[in-house]
This record gives sequence, C-alpha cells and structure tokens, in this order.
Amino acid sequence: MAVIAVSALIGLLTAQWGAETWAGVLGAAVAAVVSAVVVGAQTEWQRRIEAARRRPDALAIASPDGQLPLVRDLHDPVAVGVHPAETIEQDGAVNRVPPYVTRDIEPQLHAVLRRGGFVLLVGESTAGKTRAAFEAIRLLHPDHHFAAPSTREAVGVLLDGWQALDRCVVWLDDLERFLGSGGLTISLLNRLLVSGRRVLVMATMRSHEYDRYRDRAETEASGAAQEVWRQGRAVLRQAQIVHVERRWTDGERERAQAVATDPRLVRALAGDKRFGVAELLAAGPELVEAWQHAWTPGRHPRGAALVAAAVDVRRAGYHRPLPTEVLQRLHEDYLARRGGVELRPEPFEEALEWALTPTVPAGANSLLLGHARHGCLAFDYLIDLPVQEAIPEPVWTAAMELAPLHEAYTIACNAWLAGHFTLAVPALRRAAEAGIGEAERMLWESDAPLRSAEEALTVARQRMEALREEFGADHEESLLAESMVASFTMHCGRHTEARQLYESLADRAASTLGDDDRLVLGVRFGLANSTFSSGAREEGMTLLQAALQQSTEKLGSTDLAVLYRRKRVAEALAESGLIADARQEASSLAADCTHLPHTHPITREVRQLENHLRQQP
Repeated sequence: MAVIAVSALIGLLTAQWGAETWAGVLGAAVAAVVSAVVVGAQTEWQRRIEAARRRPDALAIASPDGQLPLVRDLHDPVAVGVHPAETIEQDGAVNRVPPYVTRDIEPQLHAVLRRGGFVLLVGESTAGKTRAAFEAIRLLHPDHHFAAPSTREAVGVLLDGWQALDRCVVWLDDLERFLGSGGLTISLLNRLLVSGRRVLVMATMRSHEYDRYRDRAETEASGAAQEVWRQGRAVLRQAQIVHVERRWTDGERERAQAVATDPRLVRALAGDKRFGVAELLAAGPELVEAWQHAWTPGRHPRGAALVAAAVDVRRAGYHRPLPTEVLQRLHEDYLARRGGVELRPEPFEEALEWALTPTVPAGANSLLLGHARHGCLAFDYLIDLPVQEAIPEPVWTAAMELAPLHEAYTIACNAWLAGHFTLAVPALRRAAEAGIGEAERMLWESDAPLRSAEEALTVARQRMEALREEFGADHEESLLAESMVASFTMHCGRHTEARQLYESLADRAASTLGDDDRLVLGVRFGLANSTFSSGAREEGMTLLQAALQQSTEKLGSTDLAVLYRRKRVAEALAESGLIADARQEASSLAADCTHLPHTHPITREVRQLENHLRQQP
C-alpha cells in the first residue's frame, strides 16, 4: 500500500510540474518517510502479537477463550487464593469454603474500593484477607475485568496493550511475590493507575512481610538489600491500607452464629478463642501440631524434614512450587540434624504423601501444597511461626538457582543480610549483568566486581538517564541512581569529578528526602570522602568526621553503613599520618563488628586494616 501510494504521488507530481527529476526527488523523500512509518508500524504490530502470545501464560485465571474474565464470572474463592476449609457436599455440589461472614473492616474496605487506586489488606496468615477482598470486589465491581498475574514477571506482560483496557481489577494476592525489579515497581504501578481509566489494584500481604518494608526496617538493610527495601517501600506508600485482625471480634462471632448451620463454622466457633475463626477453618493450628508431632521416632520424621526444608525455601524468598527432586535433596540435612536413622524415618514416597495429605480427613489444607509431579509449596501459615532456626546454606543456594533473575536478586539480598556473602555473589552477578545498579555496587564492596569501574560507570549513567526521563531528576529513584554515578566515578579514581557530582547532589537530595534520610547521609559522606581524596585533606578530614558523627547519631554505631564509614575514616587518618588515631579508631571498630560473622566483608577488611596499622612505626 505504501509503494502504491508513493507511485501515485510521483505520477501526480510529474503531471503537475512536468519535471521528472524534481518529482523523483520529492517522491524519494516521501517514500523514505512512508517506509519509516511502515517499519515502525510493523515493529509495533509484531510487539503486540508477541504480547498477545505471552498473555495467556501470564494469567493465573483466564476466561475459556484465554482472555481476562469478569469478576461476576468468578465463583470459586479458592481459585483466587482463599485457603480452603474442610470439603463438604451441598445440594449435590462440592463446597470448599463456608458462607462468608461479614467482617468489621468492611465499611472501611468498601470506602477505599469506591475511591479506587491501590488497596492493600494486611494481616497475619489465615486472618481472612483474601476472602474479604474477594467478596468486596464481587459486591462492588462485578462488571470489572479480573487480571491476576501468574508470576512477578507476568505483571509487565499483562501491562502490554493496557491502554485499551478499562474497568479492571488487578489481583495481587500475597503482594510480596510481585514486588521489586522485574515485577511491581513504582513505575509499573503508576502506569497501571494512569488517570482516566477505572483500574483497581487489589492486593493482600502477610503482616510479617509488610513489616519488612516499614521505615524502621531501613536500618536493617544495606547495599543491594537497601534498594530492594526502597523499591518495596515506594510501592507500599501508594497503598490505601486496611488491616485485618486474625482474632475475630465479638460482633464478628455473633454474625457467624447467624449462619452457623454450616458444620465447619460450628466447629470453628466452638474452637479455642486464642485462634481466629478463619485460622481454624484453614486448620492452621492443627497443621502446626501435626508437624511438631511428626518428628517422633517411627511416625513421620522424614515428612517433617520435607516440610522444614520447604518452609525454609519460602523463608529465603522463593515462593514457587519446589521441584520434588530438589526437596528430596534438601531435606536430608534437616533429618540428619534431628537424629537421622535413629528417628526410624519412613520411605521418601510415604513421607511426601503424608505431607501432601490434608490434616482434616475431608480436606482443608496440608503442610505441603501442590503435587509430587509439579512441585510442592509450604503452607504459608508455617512460614511466620516464631523460634525458627537459621536457614542452611544449601537452601539459599537452591533458592537462588531456581529463581528467575529478579527474584534471585531479592533472595541474594536476603542471604547477604543473613551473613551468607559468598553464596550471594553468583546471583548478584546475574543481577548486575541485567543492569541492576545496586548489585553492581555490592559486588564492588565484596571485592568481586563484575566489570571494570569505567564499564560500571557507563551502566550507572545509562540507568540514571532512564530514571530521570521517567520520574524527573529529583525523584528518590533518580537521586539514588545519581549517587551510584558519583560512587563509580570515585571507583574510577576521578576524585575531583566525583566531588563535583556529590556537591551537585547533596542539597537536592536533602531538600527532597530530608536531612536524616539514609541516602542523604551517604551522599554527605561521599562528598567528604571525595574532598579528602581529591587532595584537600584537611578540609576533607573535617568533613569526614562531621559526616561520620551525623551518620552515627542517626543510624547507630553498629549500622553496617556506619561501620564502612568508620573504616574509611580510620584509613584516612592513617593516610594523613595520624597512625595512633587510626589504630584507636580501628580497634573501636573491630569491637563493634563482633556481632557480624567473621566472613563478613567488613570484618575481614577491618582485620586487614588492623594488621596493616600494626606494621606502621
């Protein structure tokens, strides 16, 4: 069509001016423009075809024709994530959940749902979050489409072609599975909630996971883990939060009595009031008791070990079904630590069948969910139980090897915080190769850089420019990326240039984030360090000590970032010839590192610094 149009235009031009030369020139120009348009349209068309091809796999729940179903067509709460109760037969049909009982949160929940935007229900496992959310959207938004991504990466897949979609509920049960790079970021959330469309993002989150992203949790994060925390916090700050209590109020129990003809509700209401009604319906306490008793010699100790391994895999951050062969390999360590052959363990097949069998005979939930052929997942009620031991190294390794790129990066951050630094390096390298800037910086801090400082600086600049274009120069994400550029400029040895970058960044970061923000404290220390390293040693030392004092006052003397800054001050004192002061600072620093594993990079570097200072006259 483009060729025909251009040919016709050339003919018209020739007829009009009678000059084939001019007509040919103009026609060639027009042809070039048309060709560019055609190529662009063809590329966009191919992109849409590819997005359409991937979309069915990205949907956890689809209509018969592979499209987004309507909310009113969803009839099974279990399919959207509600924990099943004991299965009974009613009116010739199998029923896996009892009648819904109105919760006290509903006036607040309905109000925020009518406002739209991003709504998040937070509560303990089996508090009834998912059921309350499901019943609310069925009541208020029955004619909306229902988009439930199947994985973290599927969020972006479903967003392709989103412009044509209106009146939609984006369903994110267990929100922590979707947060972070490769999944739901602040950028993706903004695209979902673009003005002019009636889109509701409906999410649930366990209290334990939600607490990981509160402001006070920032002091526990450092390096790459801090970026994960920042990304998650940025998303959660946009949510309208509704808290769901695990224990039911007297009013809720009274309303449940009104529909207590259902035998499951009758038993739950008669149960121990220490537990919530939804908790008892899901058989949570019974499952914990069964798991604990299974360790008894001759009962199901191998089954208990399988559950322990599966629980730790989820604690590490891997929330997908675990292949049976991996579970079989991992559980042996748990069994050995509890007594091994002395426990008279049952055969593996019998152990797996026991763990997959519902505790309640008619079938509520089992310790492991899934199927031996397709993989198993630990019941989430077990993940947040108190008094759990440290996750073994083989579990961290398996989780990072199994996980897709961005999930593996999150797990690596968790492993790093738990003290498994060497184990985290391969996943951090994968993340850095994919352009995740904080992973790159973490590798430099671990003395295991992926590439040269100049190459890392180029990647950091590209990331900064992309974020500035998307969010603006003074957005928190852009400021963080700018600090990365300054940091890698320092690594390149260009200290004066780094000083200028930090000077440009410091006041803008403080104005946007506040003087006490962790990023601002880091930028000020970077400015002091670059000043010292650029040759202005007296001024730089004054700035270093002032910046360190401010960081210590705000974050504490044993905060990981503060420990690194104290080490740098000790090094600067030595470089200035103040050996006695450097020794004193290093000795104090070593005493404050005793809570960290001896393999931690900072403890290793402090030992090296002390040895170096002992050799000085």
